[in-house]
Amino acid sequence: MAESLLAPRRGALVAVRSRRLRLGRFAVVGAVVMAAGALLLVALVELAGMSPHLAYLIQALFSIEASFVLSRAWTWSDRRATGRRGIAGEWLRFHTSRLLTVPANQGFFSLLVGLGVGYLAANAIGIAVSSAVNFVVAHHLVFRSKEDAS
Repeated sequence: MAESLLAPRRGALVAVRSRRLRLGRFAVVGAVVMAAGALLLVALVELAGMSPHLAYLIQALFSIEASFVLSRAWTWSDRRATGRRGIAGEWLRFHTSRLLTVPANQGFFSLLVGLGVGYLAANAIGIAVSSAVNFVVAHHLVFRSKEDAS
């Protein structure tokens, strides 16, 4: 009897641990993608002599693809869709969600750079602002659980 009374509490603890693990994985993926994107941004601006605005766009495209692959493979690996249509659906939902955040980040980046903020700092600020939105959208819309999808 005591065992049956504890079952709901165990379920809640497992759910909390699962959320913390997913948030931790999201943060690690974000840090890795941010570091790789920053290195690419520096290489394009400093080594290739590219405009910071064009370099930002290129690193944003790279970062979006890297983020999708790592998020699908690790952060939400327990929710991966299977088959060509499932993967294509996740890819489409992921990229559709970025149709809002990428232009907003590009505009914010350009504004900050125009105000004299360094391009690396402007990039980091934009990532910080959009991360919370990206997590919620990915969790509830992109990599949906079977219960959310039905």
